[in-house]
Amino acid sequence: MTTQTSSRLWKGPTVQQVAKVARVGAATVDRVLNNRPGVRENTRLKVLAALDKLKKDLADGMATLQIKLFCDSGETFNATLADAETLVNASTPGVVVHGYYVPTNQVDPASFADQVQAEGVSADGVIVVSREHPAINRAIRKLRSLGIPVVCLTTDLPNSGRSAYVGNDQYAAGSVAGLLIGNALPKEPAKILLVTSVPFRCQQEREMGFRRVLRSEFPYLKIDERVMSDDRPQTTTEQLKRYFSKHDHPAAIYNVAGANRGVAQAIETLATEDRPFFVGHELTVHTRALLEAGVMDYVISHDFVGETAAAVRWIRGAIEGAATTPPSTQILIHTRYNCGP
Repeated sequence: MTTQTSSRLWKGPTVQQVAKVARVGAATVDRVLNNRPGVRENTRLKVLAALDKLKKDLADGMATLQIKLFCDSGETFNATLADAETLVNASTPGVVVHGYYVPTNQVDPASFADQVQAEGVSADGVIVVSREHPAINRAIRKLRSLGIPVVCLTTDLPNSGRSAYVGNDQYAAGSVAGLLIGNALPKEPAKILLVTSVPFRCQQEREMGFRRVLRSEFPYLKIDERVMSDDRPQTTTEQLKRYFSKHDHPAAIYNVAGANRGVAQAIETLATEDRPFFVGHELTVHTRALLEAGVMDYVISHDFVGETAAAVRWIRGAIEGAATTPPSTQILIHTRYNCGP
């Protein structure tokens, strides 16, 4: 990019605006705009994409909405959603999403709720991924009382008075897991281990759907026990190793929570002939590797980028007076043969 072109571009988006959309520092934006070395090619492309988006917004006379995204989840889910946020910011006109991500094992619900309320009041709209908790519900109700649209993403908070939910029908997703496991196992009595974590609505609904399918279609399969995880790989591995040392090995493991790596690491300590059929959720860089290695058999997932973009579009529609109830998003099933990027 020439110096002349760079000077002309300063009349449009500011360096700080471009930096926010591209999720890089202002110094990096300055280096890209002035064609100076020291910037990776993929970072340079992100900055230029952010710049193009903001220029188009200005040319169209479109007001840029500031949307806050608050996510309480496992580290891998958080990283995957942050990547989706970056892509949405680079491609969706008239919107800048600012993400705040906290690992589940580090969340204090009251503090998380305080942050949602304190930062949400200055936003045009809010997206929330969170466990169910009275303080979080109160924070969302407060934002709604101020007229701020709030969308729950992936996991719902129906008691919060949120504006809309964007994501899978999680009861159906759990039913899919039950069908996959039931069809894969021999038609004989067997035990299934269920792994869950903190009270996310999505996990509760997945478990309900899963149990319904076992009762109705595979009554000879029984859930042996529920292992409570903290969504960290290391502690999840240790919990499952202790379980394996005290019980017969289950025929299958269904993980409705995070920390699929932790489940996999525990499974890999077993003899090959004792390894259970393993189904979990969310296609990430880690679950993709586990599928390819043959440790996981199925991953049930959804389109992170598409859902984040849908939540953003819903907020814009609500602000413009065109809000409708979003349909459930498509449930995606991945195996080692269709888990590529």
